[in-house]
Amino acid sequence: MDMEILQDYLPEAQELLQKAQEDTLRLEGDPDNDEILASLFRAFHTLKGGAGFLEAQNLVDWTHHLEDLLDKLRSHSLSLTPVMIDTILRGLDVIEGMLQELGQGEYPAPGPQDLGALIQELAAGRKPVTGESTIVPSIETNEALAPVADTRLSACPPAKETLFASQRETQDGRTGTYVEQGNVPAASAPAGSEALAGSNETISEEEFEATLDALYGQQAPGLVDPPEAACTPADEITQDEFEQVLDQLYGQQAPSGVPTPGGALAPGFSPPKEPTPSAEAPKDLPKEPKKENPPKTPATTAPEAAETTLRVDAGRLDAVMNQVGELVLLRNRLAAAVGSLGEESEDMLRIAREMDLTVNDLQSTVMRLRMQPCKRLFQQLPRVVRDVSRQLGKEVRLEIVGEDVEIDKTVVDALSGPLIHLVRNSLDHGIEAPADREQAGKSKVATLRVAAIHLGDKVRIEVADDGKGIDRGFVTQKAIAKGVITAEQAAHLSEQEALELIFRPGFSTKDQATDLSGRGVGMDVVKETVRKLRGRLDLQTRLGQGTSLAMEFPLTLAVLPVLYLRLRRDIYAMPVSAINSLLDIDDSRMHTLKGKTVYRVNGAQVTPIVDLGALLHQKPMALHSETVEGVLTDRGLFLVSEVLGNEDSVVKPIDFLAEQNWYQGATISGKGSVVLILDPNSLAALEALEGVA
Repeated sequence: MDMEILQDYLPEAQELLQKAQEDTLRLEGDPDNDEILASLFRAFHTLKGGAGFLEAQNLVDWTHHLEDLLDKLRSHSLSLTPVMIDTILRGLDVIEGMLQELGQGEYPAPGPQDLGALIQELAAGRKPVTGESTIVPSIETNEALAPVADTRLSACPPAKETLFASQRETQDGRTGTYVEQGNVPAASAPAGSEALAGSNETISEEEFEATLDALYGQQAPGLVDPPEAACTPADEITQDEFEQVLDQLYGQQAPSGVPTPGGALAPGFSPPKEPTPSAEAPKDLPKEPKKENPPKTPATTAPEAAETTLRVDAGRLDAVMNQVGELVLLRNRLAAAVGSLGEESEDMLRIAREMDLTVNDLQSTVMRLRMQPCKRLFQQLPRVVRDVSRQLGKEVRLEIVGEDVEIDKTVVDALSGPLIHLVRNSLDHGIEAPADREQAGKSKVATLRVAAIHLGDKVRIEVADDGKGIDRGFVTQKAIAKGVITAEQAAHLSEQEALELIFRPGFSTKDQATDLSGRGVGMDVVKETVRKLRGRLDLQTRLGQGTSLAMEFPLTLAVLPVLYLRLRRDIYAMPVSAINSLLDIDDSRMHTLKGKTVYRVNGAQVTPIVDLGALLHQKPMALHSETVEGVLTDRGLFLVSEVLGNEDSVVKPIDFLAEQNWYQGATISGKGSVVLILDPNSLAALEALEGVA
């Protein structure tokens, strides 16, 4: 196996595979779209060609069978059926497994025999009979092209019999040329074929050219449908057999029963003016005058298209981004050092400003290299919705919005699995059965909406359904029954905190596990993935109307704007994206509610207080004896000693801490010191637990 070819083939094959799946799902709703059929055929053809270079014969054979089926569909020899759609999708799953084996450096094993046989039978025009395992041929007749008083062509002739050609009239009075296979006695042979067995008479060049045009090139009137539409593969006329017929017609004991053309030629057919000797015929047959004209545009446009795209290993992009991150840190330190000089050196100040602009441009360019459209994140969802809704017996319409919105590659790669889980969860838990929906006055076809929305320096990804919503009381009871929380803790939970119990490990509203849900894993993985990606979750629900779960992520994870905070003598940082505003603390706005300290921001908003002094120093902030400022976030009001300022930072992971901690990582400030970056969500959750305790 050539590893260099393999490295080039696998990424392209994955793209082709995904495109083929998208086309198949589109084809299910638009079965007569020739453009989709052609695109799907090209995908299998290209996959087969690359596999041939790698000598992966099992993959070549598998894609060849699917290519054969699509070839029959695009030529309209077969009509698309739901069984074919299901079979093609199953065939794509097999190809995906074969590509994974190739990625491990192993030749793929053969595909499932039963599925392979089904693909071949469908390509041959046979349809599975309901309730039986047999396959019956699907035969379509064309009465306008059937010969007069000739019924032998309606049945398949036995294999390995004599081939003969003849011309006969059709029902509309025109003349057609027929190639037939059979063992017909001389007495019963059709007119014009009596001398098949022993004539030495030859036909002229003009006769041959006219017969060849009728057989091979110009769709002469009276030409019957190809025999494979009604015969088994063993009865098909192969290319070799067809060549033998041409040899017989041309110069080797040609049948005397083939009439001379003359007036019997079909309209539009004309013999060549300069016949060539028969000995040169095999060499001249493939030549066509049209091939002398060069292609118009592909030869000039293909090189341009190839030059505009360059495949780069993701590891190299990561390395470049890391170097840019280090450059950002050096820029911050240079700016801090020059700032300490005051106005003593104008040249240094100018150099620092120019360096800042240049690094910003470089940082922006490199970050754009890592951005990818959300289409890559959403491309698996139509197949998931189709398969799961069928399995559950539900009717669901999937709406996808914002496929062109771009986000960091790290988010796309990490969020693929969790997003599929959210969709499956919505289909299983949120959306009702069609009968229940009609009883509730809803349309029996549910709507599942997946959207990507660009919000300044963030991207919001939403999964929303119009199902039954989440019952907070039911969730709380299940959490107590499964031991996730105690009854005392449940009594102090707010409505939003009760909803967020679904993200606890081991929690599920189902008593019995299925292959879709019920094991208590999945939603906690979603929450942890969002946390690692420095995002935030927003869960909203209305009982009987539906549920919406939104995830917000920064546009890029390479550089993180932070706000530096002082907590007594320690310096911390907090992501700017998590901060809503800064507040001066007024102790008259502080109240106690259900054992928790809250702050009244205005007449309509009350938020819990998160005392960082109590959490990080085990000593609460003293409002009357030390300086206290507030940082307002969606999760609460954080009390700190002083807000210092903001700066772009590069996040370094803290590998030696436990998996569950309240830091997003560490960075190096402009003064060269190491600063811990706080995680507002984890700290707010810790404050809530300690408040309940």
